[in-house]
Amino acid sequence: MELFDPILNSPILQFVIAMIQVLGPFIFLMLLGLSIFCIFKSDFLKMSIWIDFLEFIKVRGHDTGKLEKRWQYTIKRLESPNVADWKLAVIEAEALTEEVLARMGFGGESFGERLKKMKPEQLPSLVNLTNAHQVRNNIVHDPDYRLDINEASKIIAVYEKALQELDAL
Repeated sequence: MELFDPILNSPILQFVIAMIQVLGPFIFLMLLGLSIFCIFKSDFLKMSIWIDFLEFIKVRGHDTGKLEKRWQYTIKRLESPNVADWKLAVIEAEALTEEVLARMGFGGESFGERLKKMKPEQLPSLVNLTNAHQVRNNIVHDPDYRLDINEASKIIAVYEKALQELDAL
C-alpha cells in the first residue's frame, strides 16, 4: 500500500478527481440529452418504440389497417353477381376472424375448436358466429350448397360484428 501512497496523494490525481466530481453531473446530463435526441431521430427506434406505445394506448394492434383493408376487399366480393364470390367472401371472413382469434391467444387447432373453448362472456356474438361457421363448413364441404346474397350478407355481418367485438375492426 505504501507503494501507491505517492500516486494517490499526488496533486494531479486530486485535481482530476475534483474535476470529475464537479463536471460529472454535467457530462451525465449532456449524454442523457444526446441519448434522448438520438432516440427521437432514429427511425428504427421510433418505429419499434412509438408503434408499441401507440398500440398500448389504442389497445389495438398496429397492423389493424391491413386487416381493415382485407376486410373491405372481402366485403367487395358481395357486390359481384357471381355466387362463387359470395361463397369466397364467407370463407375469407372466417379466415380473418380465425386469424384474429389465434393472435389473441384463443386455444384450439381449428376455428371450430376455438369457438367451442370460448364463452359467451368473451364474445357476445358467439352463438351467431357458431352458426356462421356451420354455413361456412357447408360451403366448403358441399359444392352444391346454395347461398343467396341475403344469407351471405347476414353471415358477413355476423363475422363483422364478431371482429368489432374483438376490437379488430
